[in-house]
Amino acid sequence: AEVNRSIFTVPHSPGCDHYLGSGKVMDKCGVCGGDNATCRRISGVFKHSLTKVGYHKIVEIPEGATKINITEMVKSRNYLALRSRSGRSIINGNWAIDRPGKYEGGGTMFTYRRPNEIRSTAGESFLATGPTNEILDVYMIFQQPNPGVHYEYMLPSEKPVVPQQPSHRPEGR
Repeated sequence: AEVNRSIFTVPHSPGCDHYLGSGKVMDKCGVCGGDNATCRRISGVFKHSLTKVGYHKIVEIPEGATKINITEMVKSRNYLALRSRSGRSIINGNWAIDRPGKYEGGGTMFTYRRPNEIRSTAGESFLATGPTNEILDVYMIFQQPNPGVHYEYMLPSEKPVVPQQPSHRPEGR
């Protein structure tokens, strides 16, 4: 007797375009099937020595920024603070230290983390998906030597400017 065996395949998971088996994934710029060409990564470390206790602006997050990560490199008694360019305090403003959690500002949701385990050496951080809809300023509330603050975000790439050709029309018509 002949046995009819159907071959069952496990369906592919849908790509970011919602088509099964397309294999498309989001690139680092958030473009489905993209090649990472539409954005650029901005990153650095703020290591300056500060001397005066208080709020010190350490980095500006531009409008349109995505994948924002501001992280103190080592736990310290300093705090990070976030303020909109219009002056609205988003996290840790006016000498009040907020609890870790989610805070809305600049058109996106920030997650504020402050590891409090005694043995943890991880510093505090702000994370957000973005995009931001205004310029945001990150401050350090300085109280002890700065261990360094790593910042990183993505920005859309500059669109190439196409020179406009002057139109040549006959004069006087």
